[in-house]
Amino acid sequence: MLMLALAANAFHQAALIALVPVLQHLFGVSLVALGALVGLGLLAAALAIPVWGRVAASGGLDRALRLTLTGAGAGVMMMGTGIATAAYGWLAAPHAFGLLAAGRMIYSLSAPAILPLAQSAGTVRTPKNTGTEGAALAGHIGRLNAMNGIGRLAGNALIAPLLLLGAWAPVLLPLPIYVATLMLFLRKGAEASPASRISQKAETGAHRMGWRPLAGPLALGFTLQLATGAAYMLLGPVIAQRLSLSPAAAASAAGLCLAVSVATGIAVQLGLETIIGPRLQAGRVAGAFLCAAGLGLLTLADSLPLLALAAALTAAGFSVTLGANTALTLAAEGISAANRALVSTRLSSLQFAGLAAGSLAGGVLGSISLDMALAVLACATALTAVTIPIVTRFSRSSGPAPQLPLPDLTAAAPAHTPHKGASK
Repeated sequence: MLMLALAANAFHQAALIALVPVLQHLFGVSLVALGALVGLGLLAAALAIPVWGRVAASGGLDRALRLTLTGAGAGVMMMGTGIATAAYGWLAAPHAFGLLAAGRMIYSLSAPAILPLAQSAGTVRTPKNTGTEGAALAGHIGRLNAMNGIGRLAGNALIAPLLLLGAWAPVLLPLPIYVATLMLFLRKGAEASPASRISQKAETGAHRMGWRPLAGPLALGFTLQLATGAAYMLLGPVIAQRLSLSPAAAASAAGLCLAVSVATGIAVQLGLETIIGPRLQAGRVAGAFLCAAGLGLLTLADSLPLLALAAALTAAGFSVTLGANTALTLAAEGISAANRALVSTRLSSLQFAGLAAGSLAGGVLGSISLDMALAVLACATALTAVTIPIVTRFSRSSGPAPQLPLPDLTAAAPAHTPHKGASK
């Protein structure tokens, strides 16, 4: 159900973007107002996600997930209600838009944290960077990210039939999934044993990792999101310029290239454990170079097949890099289960910030020169791939000493032989 909630989150985001022309007509607002609403939502998400990491570290992961699911459900309900009241004339358009905006902010403050919290739920029994534990964690993260891609594809594919029911239908569709997942978490919390609650609270006093040891992974996530977000935003104008297409035809071609990139990302994420295995550091660097190669090909491509191939390479490199980056960081020695939620949410926060910065950078650089903008993004990604191992090594050496893991007492032999008839 948590995987379905992740897909529902991505579905909602994709459907809301596709609904922009409908919302403009329904509420009588400008594109600037809707763009500001989306931008403020991204900013709110970037600021709120680390807070949910602290909630998970102090009150437990299940509690944080219950609260984020509650906020996601409440936000979706408010947005759907605002759209429905405007469509059926139950409220004046300005009041209905206010309800939509309030729901969007509640949603942005809660729902984006579900993914990093779910990523931190992957357990690593032996905290080492090389071993099957890190590969298993990479597979866990890849499957979660793949559900995001599947939800995004579904949001784009189902928008037309759902609009036959009303503009509110695509927005309210994820609500039953959030409610069902929340009910399961509430039942799980009610059935939790007192011992598990005590051990969960005991982790509250664990040492919390600072920001400095995460400088390398945070910089990589920020840069990759900035570069790919800006490149995908410039894809439509690039196609229109190089292929001499009309705006409508360029938008259709860009949609095809983006669909290819999303499908490639899903395939890579589902096979992430097999693709990189325990070689997380090498996979992270190789993926960043592959992403830079895709952006470089996007700079030179002059046909639709080459542009689609460039988008697919960029998506493949992006998926491998971010998956390996998250897994490598969470599997690092000295990170406790409580700190894992803090680390995952900080990574996600900087990625949201990179996405917002990419939208700004793409507009600024693209207004100067589209080819120059793509070349700068490709060079920045390649430079990051070269320097990130150095930054990571330096930040770890200057950070606090890692905590030693507790010894595994379950493997010790019994001190005495059980007497005959004793139960297991």
